[in-house]
Amino acid sequence: MITAQQVLTRALSARGHAILYWIGQGGRDPGAALPSNPVRVAQAWASLDAADQQALAPLAQAMGIDVHDPALVRDACDCSGFVCWALGFARVLPGAGGDAWINTDSIWADAKGPQRRFEEIARARPGALVVYPKQGSDERYGHVAVVVEADADGHATRIIHCSADNIKNEPHDSIKITSADKFTAQQNSIYAWCRGVE
Repeated sequence: MITAQQVLTRALSARGHAILYWIGQGGRDPGAALPSNPVRVAQAWASLDAADQQALAPLAQAMGIDVHDPALVRDACDCSGFVCWALGFARVLPGAGGDAWINTDSIWADAKGPQRRFEEIARARPGALVVYPKQGSDERYGHVAVVVEADADGHATRIIHCSADNIKNEPHDSIKITSADKFTAQQNSIYAWCRGVE
């Protein structure tokens, strides 16, 4: 078991390390000092479609990242990898029928359905999650964050999350504390509590 305060402490400790946002990365080793894992930038860049490369090239240049340097390795993470790490477990869970991959859609579906690991809660509180799925969001992916602060009505006011939007502004770091506006704008956003948190 982990306490809500420990979740927050872990989440807050991940700020300020210039971690890149890269989908499918991070959260693999809950014992690691940071939620990220090393990514070979040139190899990962080559896997992007041309439209994504064109959109991201100015940001990479502003950050001083040579996307064609085969030796360049940077730490990277995504939102669900960050959240799993903050909660103290790996995002890949081995199972008899194959490995289960924890992502925003699976967190949301579990909280709305069987509640094996996550349960939907009506009011935000520090250490809870706020999450929405890809479906119905008009975005390429869903998103998940840890609630840092909530108001008296039980609405998240401050969150910490790993996001591509966070890295666009200096300091260039994908993990930051922001308002919860991104989630307020999504009709399918819910608050969830991890059953492993006291």
